[in-house]
Amino acid sequence: MSPIVSIPITIVPMTPEEYKGKEKRLTISYSFFTVPTGSFLVASTTKGVCFMMPGDMKWNPVETLKKHFPKAHFRCQKVAIHKTVAQLLRNRPVKDKELVLHIYGTPFQLAVWTDLLQIPSGKVTTYLNIAQRIGNPKAARPVGQAVGSNPVMCLIPCHRVICSNGKLGGFRWGVERKIKFLNKEARSSHKIKNVSNWEPTLF
Repeated sequence: MSPIVSIPITIVPMTPEEYKGKEKRLTISYSFFTVPTGSFLVASTTKGVCFMMPGDMKWNPVETLKKHFPKAHFRCQKVAIHKTVAQLLRNRPVKDKELVLHIYGTPFQLAVWTDLLQIPSGKVTTYLNIAQRIGNPKAARPVGQAVGSNPVMCLIPCHRVICSNGKLGGFRWGVERKIKFLNKEARSSHKIKNVSNWEPTLF
């Protein structure tokens, strides 16, 4: 269950056959929405949300989506699950009992992303801690790569991972955006000079 939303999140791994379009060409619907933390592109298959990124990046979000799924067919249309995501990120109640993510990744990436779903809002963890929790304590660097490859930002809270030395570390969508997300989720109003007002609690 992802603490960023009020309903459980379930990951349904996308098979290589689905991703590569070997059995049937994957159809992906995408749309844009705006919430207090910014504009986002959200995309989904018939099984669940498969991709999400900021809508205000320097590189084109739609082109990025299409590069992520080179064998898929795309439709620019808003479907019900997109509205659910928008409502959840606006902190509004929804009727759905769960949110399904239909995402493609290696077994290692999926293990990391599943662990990320356990990080409570207002807390952070480290790459090393994740590596230890998934049973591969020497894989902190590969964990960082998996975190950076998260295809559904916010829904899988990759922004809640920092370095073991307490530094913020990188963020695929920009460190300023990472700080913005942490600020919004912070449980403390303590102000850190020249950084922001978030005070993380290690998970």
